[in-house]
Amino acid sequence: MSSEIKAPRRACQLTLQLDADSLPELATALINIAAQVERGEMTTGVSGGPTSGHIYELLHNAEQTHEKYFAEVRTYLEEKKSEPAS
Repeated sequence: MSSEIKAPRRACQLTLQLDADSLPELATALINIAAQVERGEMTTGVSGGPTSGHIYELLHNAEQTHEKYFAEVRTYLEEKKSEPAS
């Protein structure tokens, strides 16, 4: 039984399932979602209207920095290289 190495994650992570009736409606929904993120109004939930709908989860780890993330990526890649082939 091998322990799986977890890949590092950046400070902000958005999981999104977005459905729309057309590409323009999809683009409009994405613009609205971006505005909500920028205003700090998005967390976890479900939203929708007559032409689009989405399920979302926005996570923010304030302790993660750009530098720390890339240090973790380097460590992760080194550990993956040393894993035995399955």
